[in-house]
Amino acid sequence: MKRIPVDLLIKKLSILTVGMSREVNENFTNLTHEQLHWQPNDKSWSIAQCLEHLNAYYRYYIPVFNGKIANTRFNEPIQFFTSSPMGRAVYRSVKLGKVYNVKRVLNSRKEYNPLVNSSLKSENPIEDYLNFQDQFVEVIKASEKIDLRKTKCPLSLRPVVKLNLGDALTFMAYHNERHIYQAKRVLDRLNKMT
Repeated sequence: MKRIPVDLLIKKLSILTVGMSREVNENFTNLTHEQLHWQPNDKSWSIAQCLEHLNAYYRYYIPVFNGKIANTRFNEPIQFFTSSPMGRAVYRSVKLGKVYNVKRVLNSRKEYNPLVNSSLKSENPIEDYLNFQDQFVEVIKASEKIDLRKTKCPLSLRPVVKLNLGDALTFMAYHNERHIYQAKRVLDRLNKMT
């Protein structure tokens, strides 16, 4: 991401996040338990599994983001944000391509893969997801009051590696969009069968 005004970045990430909540409300809230958990094949995720994957990331990142925002010593907001080269690489790896074509298939680590980690199940994956989305929007808004470049966040998969907060928030928003699009493709396949 080239140099961008922080208020524009905050607005862009908020709009994307709220849009994904709208997509979930419009597409998945009226599905039956069977429809939510239907898998196209044994190696593909169901809609519920896509949401649980995102919920697992939120369980890690929401407290990390809130802690970093509350405790940063870089509490002077900046006017412009520029991604780091590593941050750009991380969020571009999950960002959807043009016309929603997913450029590459990514393998999820077992901690975040609902096919191999049975603890990634809940009674209400949609409700949990929407609650996390609301929290994430609040995190995005709160981040506007600090320095998004100097405040660093550890990556969930490699805590030694840290991204600046602006890149970490961008990663989460694009990662979210990627998996909601994946869940919508599952729904399209399910609808073609009926």
